[in-house]
Amino acid sequence: MEGQNASMIGQIIGGRYRLTKLLGEGGMGAVYAAEHINITKTVAVKLLHPEISSNQEAVTRFKQEAQSASSIGHPNIIGIDDFFTMEDGRVCLIMEFLKGESLNDRMVVPGGLAPDQAIDLMVQVCEGLEAAHDKGIIHRDMKPENVFIATVHGREIVKILDFGIAKVTGNEDNNLTKTGTVFGTPHYMSPEQALGHKVDVRADVYSVGVMLFEIFTGQVPFQAESFMGVLSQHITKPTPAPSSFTPGRPVPPMMDDIILTAMAKEVDKRFASMGALKGALMAFRDAMHAPDGPKVVTGKVEAAAVAAAGVAAAP
Repeated sequence: MEGQNASMIGQIIGGRYRLTKLLGEGGMGAVYAAEHINITKTVAVKLLHPEISSNQEAVTRFKQEAQSASSIGHPNIIGIDDFFTMEDGRVCLIMEFLKGESLNDRMVVPGGLAPDQAIDLMVQVCEGLEAAHDKGIIHRDMKPENVFIATVHGREIVKILDFGIAKVTGNEDNNLTKTGTVFGTPHYMSPEQALGHKVDVRADVYSVGVMLFEIFTGQVPFQAESFMGVLSQHITKPTPAPSSFTPGRPVPPMMDDIILTAMAKEVDKRFASMGALKGALMAFRDAMHAPDGPKVVTGKVEAAAVAAAGVAAAP
């Protein structure tokens, strides 16, 4: 398969995109850098494998990814330029070309994510998801791998990726989002999503809470040897305080409260929206820079004199 994908280099698809470099490949397809031959614009091309292109459900998900992301139109959502089927039947998605790394890659580098930087990136995640929610789109698969940190004019800009299993509010008859079906990544999945129940924007709030937990502790809250073992813990096991995971690297009480509120088992006890979670993160950022707030020392947050206040749970 690798040789077949590499052999595509130099080909022009859709009559206008010349494939210039193979960026990556997986079970579903391959991603290339390409150049629009008429306007010399660099784009990213996601091309489904032939056998996947013949799977109607996979193609429908692929198309939904394109439609969902393109309909949001926000700086923190991956830009979609085009979508079409090639003459040989393969399906192709044209996206904005990004330079940078995933949040997951940044997190695994020792000292790679200072607290100030982490909050800035997660506020941007909240803003992107808030825009998606305003359009009636629930991501349902938020995780560090689906957050790309792009460098634009010297500033790091978050781009949320992969809306392939997004739920579109008002499209309840769509078999891709029907109740009773479990989609998503187990380590970041809300209890109601794990149970196959109907979800709303607070499922994404929960997933972002898990991401914050991992950022501040270096690990996800629930681990098991199987998919179902992880889901079972999300459903039944109380969420541990992040500070209990990091005795040598204290998590400020205010951040403890933010994460535990975002990850509340009961939906109504979470932040009611991404805007509410964003507000809590911004309040934490302000507290970090207050004279009596937490201090940033060698890339770590110290829990000195942090008040566990100002975190409003969902009504």
